Amino acid sequence: MLGWMTPSARVLGVGAIALGTVVCAARMSESQYTPAVPAANQNYYGGGGGWGGYSSPGTAAGSAMQGMASCMQAAGQRNLANSAAAVNMTQAEKQRIQNYGSSVTTYFQMRDVNREARAREEGPPLTEAQLIRMAHADDPKPLSARQLDPVTGAIAWPGVLQDPKFAAQKTAADEVFEARARYGAIDYEQTKQLRKATDAMIAMLRGMIRDLDPMDYTQAKAFLSALVFEASKPAT
Repeated sequence: MLGWMTPSARVLGVGAIALGTVVCAARMSESQYTPAVPAANQNYYGGGGGWGGYSSPGTAAGSAMQGMASCMQAAGQRNLANSAAAVNMTQAEKQRIQNYGSSVTTYFQMRDVNREARAREEGPPLTEAQLIRMAHADDPKPLSARQLDPVTGAIAWPGVLQDPKFAAQKTAADEVFEARARYGAIDYEQTKQLRKATDAMIAMLRGMIRDLDPMDYTQAKAFLSALVFEASKPAT
């Protein structure tokens, strides 16, 4: 394009272009964020490469104007990129807030669904009477008047426990219930005495388990547990 110009004009033209490029580079260095945006319209020079459709004759002034036009184009591109970045950041923050709100809503909805499902499986809450029955479900079966005389405190020992091996422990237990029938209750020491005697008899039953009928063993052990439970109640 500068072939027809004199050497001095060429130098001036090249210098003007270089000056425009330097100024443009300096202005572009002020931006720290350059997102990817669609390419800006490049048609600043019309069909003939001049300023605003004006065909430059290739003079130094024309070259300077061309350089400044390039700089202005680049500045516009920078502004377009900054604007797009601001929109993108705003949209990203909005989406983040929406995502967080959706996750919180989903959490509470799932918690409610889980609570309702458990409630359906568990059924209605237990009544006070049902809770009391459940609390005493493992209590030993009360002894009848034939098994434990409420007037004298005499104990009708089951067959297995009538073995002479249990004589000492039975005597200790008899004393406790005779005192209970006479005074209406037993003290702490008597409770320990009964517990010691029944624990010893249960241990002896375990040692005899191979020689005992399973039903006899079970009934004897249940009888001893019922004695301890009966002792915790006042005499009638």
